[in-house]
Amino acid sequence: MIQIAICDDQINELEHTYSMVQTYHSLHPELNISLHKFTSGYELLESICGQKHFDIYLLDILMPEINGIRVGTAIRQNDSTAVIIYLTSSPDYALQSYQVDAGGYLLKPFGEKDLFATLDKVLAKLDAEDQKRLVLQTPHDGIESIPYSHLIYLEYYQHRLIAHTTEGRTIESIYYRKSFQELTASLTDSRFVKINTSVIVNMQHIRNINSKEVQLSNEDRLVISRLYSTTARKTFMNYLLERGNEI
Repeated sequence: MIQIAICDDQINELEHTYSMVQTYHSLHPELNISLHKFTSGYELLESICGQKHFDIYLLDILMPEINGIRVGTAIRQNDSTAVIIYLTSSPDYALQSYQVDAGGYLLKPFGEKDLFATLDKVLAKLDAEDQKRLVLQTPHDGIESIPYSHLIYLEYYQHRLIAHTTEGRTIESIYYRKSFQELTASLTDSRFVKINTSVIVNMQHIRNINSKEVQLSNEDRLVISRLYSTTARKTFMNYLLERGNEI
């Protein structure tokens, strides 16, 4: 299910955006969409703190108490994969919106044509992202298919793969006779970096990195071996630069 949050302190505009997204959904019945409305940034952040996850955020920027940029920054502290689309009557915040890796920027008043085109773009991206998955055979649950974007890091311990996900799950595979290198040969996606002989990290979820350790979005701190230290930091820097060029 695709969870969409709409946040705007102006009730009329909130209802108008909500109505347009409902129309979009009616035109795409194949999509499993769930809509949620919020009248303030604090209300939205409280929902997120209550473990509610959203795939797409439609955020007004000019809100009292806490504006949409600050809300987006708070979202990005724990979620690097959700799509943030900003809605505003002023173009003055365009640069700031891209600092939180915004997936769109719509100037009010916008109509269905502009909103639908933006939703088409981000949903196509989410769908393509969802196709990239790590498949693990597990002892009890059979097969686990984990979207790359949900995989924070993957470790190898006693011939088992252990996946740590954004949902807070730790998924352990069956016993494998193959090496870690053989088992992870398919993880050629540019977001992954090896930090030691038995751990691969998804750079989408790196919060901080130095020569000795990496801090991840789930607050885990992992040791970087001396052998991989220089390469890992350089790879992460290149990853950030590439993302910047995509904006």
